[in-house]
Amino acid sequence: MDADQEARQVEKQRLLARLAELQIEEMVEEGVFLETPHYSIIELQAATLGRELSRKAQQRGAREVAANCEAQATCPTCQSSCQVETKERPVTSIDGPVELVETVAHCRKCRRSFFPSTSGDGNG
Repeated sequence: MDADQEARQVEKQRLLARLAELQIEEMVEEGVFLETPHYSIIELQAATLGRELSRKAQQRGAREVAANCEAQATCPTCQSSCQVETKERPVTSIDGPVELVETVAHCRKCRRSFFPSTSGDGNG
């Protein structure tokens, strides 16, 4: 592991620990610990926090895919060069609703839209 990777790992662990602390602080404010809660309450709150983190990571990942897509893409049907745009689209992931940024191109010749980022090379 190089120094940058190690620094990211350390930072991730620091942030995860802080998120856990914030989650517990909220539970304390809600009075969850005034009596001994069933462990499932703690587990459910942790899972909820994990799903929230997952949705944020999914949104960020989709933005990165869109940012690395070329401005022009080749239509898979007629091979015409088409302008690529980014649009937001709501999807339901296994962790809940996510607003994804995705690339879409429209071929005027074929009168169809296609998604350049799904080809893997960012160029249709």
